[in-house]
Amino acid sequence: MAEKQYYPESELVQKLQTGEYGWLQFVNHHSKEWKDEYLAYCKANKLVMNDESAERFVNHKGEMLEKALAEGDV
Repeated sequence: MAEKQYYPESELVQKLQTGEYGWLQFVNHHSKEWKDEYLAYCKANKLVMNDESAERFVNHKGEMLEKALAEGDV
């Protein structure tokens, strides 16, 4: 089986902006950690794995980072 290819976030953003990738592909090619977290996020929130839930997950990750920065945890 071929190993999954991951890309730097800047490259993923470019692929997303050009329409080459949707949100689901963005998450799946970000990192193994994100893939695993996304799966757990979908299970916990009873979501189907698709572009809509992947976008919600990315927004959730952003909110978590903002909260951590505001609280001085990062």
